[in-house]
Amino acid sequence: MDATLVRESPFLTGHHQPNRMEVDAPDLVIRGSLPDDLAGVFYRNGAEPLYPPTDEDYHWFDGDGMVYAFHLENGRVAMRNRWVRTDKLLLELEQGRRLFGVLGNPMTSDPLAAGTRYNTANTNVIIHGGKLLALMEGAPPVALDPRTLDTVGEHTYDGLITTTFSAHPKIDMATGELVNIGNAVHGLGGDAVIRYDVIDFDGNPIKSEFIDVPHMTMLHTFLLTENWVVFPINPLELSLQRALSGGPMTAWVPDRPSKLGIMPRTGGAADVRWIEVEPRHMLHEANVWEDEEGRIVADVAAAEGTALFPDIHGNRATHKETQQSLRRWTIDPNNPAATLNEVVLNDRDIQFPRPDDRLMTRPSRYAFANSNRDSQDGRVEGMDSALRVDTVSGAEDLYHFGPGTAAGELIFAPRVGSTAELDGYAITLVHRKDAAESELVVFDAADIAGGPIATAVIPFRVPSGFHCSYYSVDSPLYRQAFGSP
Repeated sequence: MDATLVRESPFLTGHHQPNRMEVDAPDLVIRGSLPDDLAGVFYRNGAEPLYPPTDEDYHWFDGDGMVYAFHLENGRVAMRNRWVRTDKLLLELEQGRRLFGVLGNPMTSDPLAAGTRYNTANTNVIIHGGKLLALMEGAPPVALDPRTLDTVGEHTYDGLITTTFSAHPKIDMATGELVNIGNAVHGLGGDAVIRYDVIDFDGNPIKSEFIDVPHMTMLHTFLLTENWVVFPINPLELSLQRALSGGPMTAWVPDRPSKLGIMPRTGGAADVRWIEVEPRHMLHEANVWEDEEGRIVADVAAAEGTALFPDIHGNRATHKETQQSLRRWTIDPNNPAATLNEVVLNDRDIQFPRPDDRLMTRPSRYAFANSNRDSQDGRVEGMDSALRVDTVSGAEDLYHFGPGTAAGELIFAPRVGSTAELDGYAITLVHRKDAAESELVVFDAADIAGGPIATAVIPFRVPSGFHCSYYSVDSPLYRQAFGSP
């Protein structure tokens, strides 16, 4: 990659510098000893541009999806990574150069890009309905072969979902359902409308509903419980008109409140009730459930602003000014005068909080996250710690990898046969400052501070990425995709 094109962006250098290669490593070197009852597959997705961007202002969320798969079994780890071969990537591969503007900006795209969807499939990767799906919120999911990572193609659920899909659909393991939203379903030039979908365990759509929202925003996630869904509309505004006028397409609107749309999970557009709350930037949650009094309880990563995008005047906040902490939001959906109660559970700088995914939409006690102890800007320099928070006692369990380390999303991996919330392991990808190699690190989930119990050594630097998932061999989702072990 031409150094003249990457020196301007911290998201194309250091931990983020692309490798532009696909690798098969059937048996990684292991430091320590992997437990016999850790058996399954760990996936990670991230943005790794095939060709250098032509825009001067690159963004971390741009770049082509690169999925990594780590199969763990019998104390061994096999690794494979593949680009998601979207129509965008195939067109640029054919031309041998970048054609799309950053984040698909039509003002900076090559005319050859016209008519091809900007789909990077670079944000998340999940199994549902027997399919491995690479996700971004601006396009339909892309199905991959769960073993080989070969691209099958865009998965539209028989033509139902042809525009947008969530980067964070929720899988309720109690029902097997996948609940999804599609943002800006009429495009950035259309009305502010989202689509709400419910898809059964076998991958069949059983409900789809269009819902008006107050304004176009980066609706990266939503909140789901056993009986309720909440659509968080934050002060980030998406505006094609502003972009066509030379301003930022995505920008924070100062002093604009956040709005939360509350709807019964089985309800529809007519049932949505909006409440206005203080301005909050919230793109990720650990878990959401209902307490004994029927209130919605959401443990989220939130801040009063964002450094990811400028405001409408072009001003940018710093990472320190917009540091996200783990907060508990409580809402009484049955109260006509409902407001949001917010309490800080842990004030460390965190990025991607996660629960035991088996408990999604049901009460959980522990939140796992990659955290930042020492870096000035964890997104650029690296989130240098692994963190587990006991949301009942407030106790934290933290391991610091060392200055300049970039640790990815920390995922709970249940021990084969376990049912208890903390009975298992925690896994993350780590790249230490200036190291030639990366590491797949395994902790005892109940003792993060005790340090890694095993490490699989990856003999090259894995660029920093986004979201991960883990499926134990005894998970119903694993069995549906791979068959019985």
